[in-house]
Amino acid sequence: MKILSYSRLKAREFSGLSTFQFLQYFRRAIVYTFLSIYLRSLGLSTTEVTLMATVGMIANAGTQSFLWGNALDKYRKPTEFVALGELLAGVGHIFMVFGYQFFLGINNGIAAGYVIIFSLGLIEVFWSMSNVGWSALISELTDFDERKKIMGQLSIVGGFGGIGGAIIGGFLYDGGGGFVDGTIFYIAAIVMIFSSFIVYLAIRSRDEFQEKVSEKDIPTETPSLSDLPEKLRKAYLVFIFALLLINFGRNSIAIISSLFLAEPTAFGATGEQIAFYRNVGSVASMIAGVLMGSVVSKANDNRVMSFGVLLSIFGIGWLMLTPTFLLSIIASFLIGASHVVIESSSYSIVAKMAPEAYRGRLFAYYNATFFLSWGIAATLVAGPVADILISTGLSNANAYRGSFVAAILLILIGVFVLLYSFRYTSEHLDLDSESIDESI
Repeated sequence: MKILSYSRLKAREFSGLSTFQFLQYFRRAIVYTFLSIYLRSLGLSTTEVTLMATVGMIANAGTQSFLWGNALDKYRKPTEFVALGELLAGVGHIFMVFGYQFFLGINNGIAAGYVIIFSLGLIEVFWSMSNVGWSALISELTDFDERKKIMGQLSIVGGFGGIGGAIIGGFLYDGGGGFVDGTIFYIAAIVMIFSSFIVYLAIRSRDEFQEKVSEKDIPTETPSLSDLPEKLRKAYLVFIFALLLINFGRNSIAIISSLFLAEPTAFGATGEQIAFYRNVGSVASMIAGVLMGSVVSKANDNRVMSFGVLLSIFGIGWLMLTPTFLLSIIASFLIGASHVVIESSSYSIVAKMAPEAYRGRLFAYYNATFFLSWGIAATLVAGPVADILISTGLSNANAYRGSFVAAILLILIGVFVLLYSFRYTSEHLDLDSESIDESI
């Protein structure tokens, strides 16, 4: 039975995708909203704290690009990739708690912090399996002209999950207590294990899709990326480079934003206030999802993405300049909305570019621009900028503001590359029709 009049998605499939999206946003919000503050309390520097994302996202992007992307192109089992990846990541959280609690027991907070950082890195190897399967699954189950609308509506569902995760995380954090006893990580583990079964049971039996992944259709050898037409390959690479710069800029401050809000020389925000800030961003994501699914679903992808980038720049700029915590909520709204707009429009662009035989690898590189940006940019740019400015005598708050300036500059560089990408693609490719597969 179909649940969406404009889509060929069945009710069971949309329910499975929605449930997974809700739980994905929930478990990330419950863990990462307060983890940076907890790691800082263990004695780690700002740059060391950013490693919690850098190590994990390098592992995620690396295995997506060099392991899971190739495996998915060969076996074409995206549902199984999502389910198994979530299951293994959930189990990994349980073992991680045992590890860092040992070092907390001997009063070695630094070691406990690094156990968390590197354990999350290993867990991201399994999450990456889920991520690349998810991107391919959306592409397989939907038509190219409906994907932006689907992504927008799934973002609404994810927003509810993010709100729930942040609220529960704020309640359990209690000055770090929710991490000390492992409660936050245990809840995240249960959510991931549950979501793996939801996706597997809800989507795995689609007859139309199973025909595509039957054994007789599995190629013995995947085509090389060098076999892509030169103009298509260049258009894709330039766009991915632009997206990399933009994501590095806007996401480089994601980790230190909570530190900035909680910093006494800034706003001295409480756990409940930080959760509120996070939830305003989730609400903005939901509103943007509604608009992406209705008003702008037929709009030009290039224009929509450009608007999303502008929202991100204005949001970071406002967070840097705002004098009170209450007014900082505006920044959360702008940044939250920009994330959905950029993600939905960029996904639509890449989905049009990616031929079926290359989809796993091309989506792996696309996903890498998001996952790497959560960590590497923070460790190489935002964290060091803040630590250097602190060492010169600036207050922690002003040092974090310096990181915000660096983030905006990085986004602006990405904008110039993005504009070139749009021009090159419009001159050499026709992405308004499903002719990419036929041209190779």
